[in-house]
Amino acid sequence: MDNNAQSNNSRRDQREKALKQAAIEVFYQHGYHAAKVSQIVDRVGVAQGTFYLYFEGKQQLFSQLVSDFLELFVSTVADWEPAEIDSRQVLADELAGAGVRLTEVLLENRKMTAIFFREAQAVAPECTELIRHAYDTLLAMLTDFNRILWRRGLIPEMDFRILATMTVGMVERVIVERIVHDTLEGTDPEEIVEHLVMHFMAGTTAELDEPLVDEQLEFDEQLDD
Repeated sequence: MDNNAQSNNSRRDQREKALKQAAIEVFYQHGYHAAKVSQIVDRVGVAQGTFYLYFEGKQQLFSQLVSDFLELFVSTVADWEPAEIDSRQVLADELAGAGVRLTEVLLENRKMTAIFFREAQAVAPECTELIRHAYDTLLAMLTDFNRILWRRGLIPEMDFRILATMTVGMVERVIVERIVHDTLEGTDPEEIVEHLVMHFMAGTTAELDEPLVDEQLEFDEQLDD
């Protein structure tokens, strides 16, 4: 490829990136339905016709942003390479480190994170399959991870996909409250991660099994009486 072609490709990539970033600002500020292509191109300083050289329309651009976000989210989890976990303390430390890294990525992309959780599934039905695939990939990774922890004797045997689903749900809810609704705005991200890890560790402690079983037996006996 000659220098002119490389330069043209570089300019095109920069222009596409600028349009995407402008779209994030507009979607975040106005919401998908109220956002206009004219608002996006005004931020970049290009003609509206230029927009259509890169995207078919507002909806296709929104779908691309959702796809980019999901790739970032899943790859951040997939890139985690935990050390040789041989104790619950090491497990807690590894989970905390992974949680902090994910939190940093989401906060660095705060506006797109808010857009995704606020509007993605509602306004981009064509993204449903994409979102489902991303969640399935994430759940499969966490399910395998939980199974490995069980084999090492670090968590009790259970339905590992349910545990993975509960973990994702817990993290997702905290993200929504922290970034979308700002109800945890004053809470330090490290403190949030610490609480999430604490609850995961408490919920996977083998010693919890006996009291829960005994309590259930007591309840059953009361019903029999």
